[in-house]
Amino acid sequence: MRTLTKETCQILKFNQKNALLFEVLYRLLTGPLYLFLLNKGLKWSLKMAGYSYLTAGNIGYFFLKPGTIVMILVIGIIGILFLALETGCLLTLFQGAAYFRKLSVGEIFLGGLSKLSDEIKKKNWRLGLLILADYGISNLYLIYRVLTHVKPLNFVMSELMKQNAGRLAVCAAVVLVILVVVPGLYTFYTCMIEQKSFRDGYRRSRRLIKGHLANTVFLLGGYYAGLIVLLHVIYIFCILVAAVGMSLFTDNRLALAILPAVGDRIELVLIFLASMALALGNFAALSVQYYQYSNRLSREPRWDFSYPSRKSFRGRILGAGVAVAAALSLLFLFNLVRNGSAITDDILTEIQITAHRGSSKSAPENTMAAMELAVENLADFVEIDVQETADGVVVLGHDSTLKRVAGVNRTIGSYTLEDLQDLDVGKWFSEEFEGERIPTLAEIMEFCKGRVKMNIEIKNLGKDSPLPDKVVELISDFQMKEQCVITSTRLSYLSRVKELDPDIRTGYIISAAYGDYYSDDDVDFISIRSSFVSGKLVEAAHEKGKAIHAWTVNNKSEMERMKMLGVDNIITDYPVLAREIVYRERATETLFEYLRLVLK
Repeated sequence: MRTLTKETCQILKFNQKNALLFEVLYRLLTGPLYLFLLNKGLKWSLKMAGYSYLTAGNIGYFFLKPGTIVMILVIGIIGILFLALETGCLLTLFQGAAYFRKLSVGEIFLGGLSKLSDEIKKKNWRLGLLILADYGISNLYLIYRVLTHVKPLNFVMSELMKQNAGRLAVCAAVVLVILVVVPGLYTFYTCMIEQKSFRDGYRRSRRLIKGHLANTVFLLGGYYAGLIVLLHVIYIFCILVAAVGMSLFTDNRLALAILPAVGDRIELVLIFLASMALALGNFAALSVQYYQYSNRLSREPRWDFSYPSRKSFRGRILGAGVAVAAALSLLFLFNLVRNGSAITDDILTEIQITAHRGSSKSAPENTMAAMELAVENLADFVEIDVQETADGVVVLGHDSTLKRVAGVNRTIGSYTLEDLQDLDVGKWFSEEFEGERIPTLAEIMEFCKGRVKMNIEIKNLGKDSPLPDKVVELISDFQMKEQCVITSTRLSYLSRVKELDPDIRTGYIISAAYGDYYSDDDVDFISIRSSFVSGKLVEAAHEKGKAIHAWTVNNKSEMERMKMLGVDNIITDYPVLAREIVYRERATETLFEYLRLVLK
């Protein structure tokens, strides 16, 4: 055991720079690409299923839809190919280390690509399933932690684990997979290095591990447990640093609201890093065991260790292909950050928070100042109201006249944009905001892009108003389809939006809960007064694949009720308070109480 541990450390150190560089590059290249494909697949399968959102109410039906099954198969096959390629690359890395060769990142990749190509030619498809099962078991805890952030799977998982039968079924499934995976731990080597068929490779793996099962499981289990403990220690340290920083530079209430969200992001980053460390550690340990155990069984000559030269034409072609893939992956990552992803944002956020007309209790509503504060308060959305000027420019404004915010009893539509800019819409709120002007929708979109999503309410200006068309055109011009939703009290406006661009999400604003309005194909979510939200309404909407946005939720008890009912979005004048209510696990009134809760 001591020898195995020592040699595992040695093989990890031998080419550690290139090993780390390869693993980081590989995950950064394939991760964004896979997320992009997953996002497209989810959008397509939701559309095929006739749903706008994936909820706890419709997830069972969703997974039974033919389109969903096709999507899962395609995305699953792509995922297996990515994992198999990584497995081949890591085997190449440690195969080189076993023969005292420090392979470059390019050689590691080419070796893995060659191994994957060989397995495809041999039709060793069962090896892909074994690789998937192995990654699932070795990353079991990390996968569990990721699923706690993914709705509605987190709800389903929570309900499942509450039942004795559910816990028993999960444990039985895990044990069954372990019984299949552990005897075949060296099948990757016997198939990819010794070029055996899956059946012969699995049999040889069983012979190799015979008599060494306890040592193998203990070594891998100890490494896994140690890494998980280290993960928790680093997580706690990061949370403490974040808490101290926030307590020094922000007020206690804001820190308490932000810290849980920051903690979630920290955990996801650490899980990403831990998964790379697990892959390197597991294959390093398995490589040492494989070469030690196989040498004891046989005195056959060592296998040929040769890969295409980096200077060859084939190598240059592959290098160019990798460069193109890297560029595309970076483009996908930039697109994800800059333009957003409606699907992934929805499933990774428990309840989204919308700042009503911006942070309208801290700055004048529907102004740039209110949007800036909403971003500072980490709102997920800003809700704004739009109207049209006399010269056809889309601007922000809620009331039918400007009397309340500018002191003049005239409509926005009676002004040209140039004349409208002369009005002060900040002084009524406080002297601090004197000189604040009415912004155009284009100005607000330019500011919000990549910072915060937008809920654009189109005010009812009559059935023939060109306003819906102009809003859709602006969303297209700014490429913010994934970052914007359009709402209105006029259903015909939403129908026009869907005709112009079916991919833009639309919300129907209603004041009372009467009728089967959530069955309309032109409506993706319902925006409803919070006092009318009930458990039955949320359940009915979710079964139809529609989301519920509750407005305007400004007191603590109502926020707690909305959280308990499981609404998808809380529209509020107090985004900081709402985030504090949504994220905390139980009532914690101070930052230090929250830290004690985290550290338990």
